[in-house]
Amino acid sequence: MDYMPLITGWIASQLVNRGRGDLISFVVTGVIGAFVGGYIQQYAKLDLMKIGNPLLEQLAVSVMGAVAVLLLARVVNQPR
Repeated sequence: MDYMPLITGWIASQLVNRGRGDLISFVVTGVIGAFVGGYIQQYAKLDLMKIGNPLLEQLAVSVMGAVAVLLLARVVNQPR
């Protein structure tokens, strides 16, 4: 099993939601965040090759996307 979505979702949750969530929400957020982060990286033409480690580069892109997903979810679920 690949633990990257779990780690990504957990880090993004720590940054945005102060650690609230469960295992399933971390994994789902991590998977969706990886797709969104890849799109953001491609659209903004971000070059993260200077990090040097491919695993850390993927983690940085995935966390960036997961944070974007969590912030969007917060805006959508905001009471009016």
